[in-house]
Amino acid sequence: MANRTLTSREKFIAIFLLVFTVIAFSFIEIIVKPVASDIAPLLLNFWRFAIGAVILLPALFIFKGSELRSLTRGDVLRLSLIGILNIFISMGFYALCMKYSRASTAAVLFSANPLATNFFSWLILKEAMSKERVTALTYGLVGIILLTIKADSAVDTPLGITAGLIAMFGFGLYTVMAKPMVEKYGGLVVFVVSTVAAVIAYLPVLYLLDLGFWPPEHTWPNLLGVGILGTGLGFFTYMKAMEYLSAGQTSYLFFFKPPLAMFLAWLLLNEKFSPSAAAGTMLIMLGILTEIKVKKQQADATRGKFN
Repeated sequence: MANRTLTSREKFIAIFLLVFTVIAFSFIEIIVKPVASDIAPLLLNFWRFAIGAVILLPALFIFKGSELRSLTRGDVLRLSLIGILNIFISMGFYALCMKYSRASTAAVLFSANPLATNFFSWLILKEAMSKERVTALTYGLVGIILLTIKADSAVDTPLGITAGLIAMFGFGLYTVMAKPMVEKYGGLVVFVVSTVAAVIAYLPVLYLLDLGFWPPEHTWPNLLGVGILGTGLGFFTYMKAMEYLSAGQTSYLFFFKPPLAMFLAWLLLNEKFSPSAAAGTMLIMLGILTEIKVKKQQADATRGKFN
């Protein structure tokens, strides 16, 4: 569906999905940060995705029963590998980033994943990478760099920054690898099946590392919040949006995440940000406007061929 002109109804659905996703994803760091030091990152990740998958299982069986039955062994294996890439590598390092850096810094670093997504989209999916889109990504990259300039290195540790960068590239690759499966089976099937497989694979890891399986009692409200909103519903709407848009286009929603996440971190966690952060936010928004202009020009050109 992403390769044709969307109807007005489909455009509305795509916009709604993107708006909901960016709001849900922006609350992840806000919900997790207060308890990040009280629970091991791997255990946090396990419960976050286990809860997210469980709340979507009823919808999966009710609305996607035929798609589930049509899955081949090869499809299940591929979805399992995609889930492991997402949960073990990308989200695993993201959990480390949230523990060893500010909530706003984690949000900004992870939001830079469109840089990786569009590279992998060009390399793997053969999506076009125009000069204008490169310009938009450059604005975003410079903005991300400015946003991550912090004075207090004791809060934003090297481990946290490095983990955030690995999470960024991992999620970019995950987005591209998941795109063909989303087009074939839909976002709900891809997210739940890949997540269940990865969560099962997590069990022996938790056992071997002696991390236990039960989180501290006081962390449950946060785990439920991030599992239901940021993980279950957020990832579902993100993948659902890929049914309407290209992998590169869908990933641009993350350019809206830094200013919103920074505002929430300031409002709810009392985090401070510097003038360079404000400048970085403006550059990111400039990148968004550039991308919107490119899409409009492409749409106008397409319509002109048929007039």
